[in-house]
Amino acid sequence: MRDIAKIGCILMIYTLVVGVALAFVNIKTEPIIEANKAAAENAALAEVLSDMAGDYELKGEDTDFSYWIGYKDMEKSEIGGFIVIARESGYSSIIETMIGTDVDGIITGVKILFQQETPGLGAKSVEILRGESEPWFTRQFRGKSIMDVIKVSEDGGSIDAITGATITSRAITDSINREAIKLKEIMGIQS
Repeated sequence: MRDIAKIGCILMIYTLVVGVALAFVNIKTEPIIEANKAAAENAALAEVLSDMAGDYELKGEDTDFSYWIGYKDMEKSEIGGFIVIARESGYSSIIETMIGTDVDGIITGVKILFQQETPGLGAKSVEILRGESEPWFTRQFRGKSIMDVIKVSEDGGSIDAITGATITSRAITDSINREAIKLKEIMGIQS
């Protein structure tokens, strides 16, 4: 009986030491993780809406629809475009996609920020083909208007779905369409 109590005490001490060590590591790395996430978000902002000499201003942060305004000048007097993040359930994860548009509602860039889709299938949404500089799937959205309904080709649209990953392709496309409707309201564009 004393052996069981002794082993129990030893396990409790090990657990306590490991728990304290994990808490310490979490406290030390949390600010670094947040800083890296903010840096990645800022890089994505510049990628989907480039050529902005001014800054990006977050609007509607505490609402159900937040978006950024990109300014062409440092004085923030000339709007260059808008950026929004779309979220939709794919085949095996929530897919977060950042969309940039100019002031006329033309998509300037699309970047997938987060996905955990099936490797070799849905994960191809972020695949960069040899000799190219950006994913082929998201490149298809550039130049499309948010006034149009964007669909995958299987549904009568012009976006080529990822082979074997139509659910992922539809999730990204549908989320872009849903956020485009909200963005049109912000921009004051009538459908």
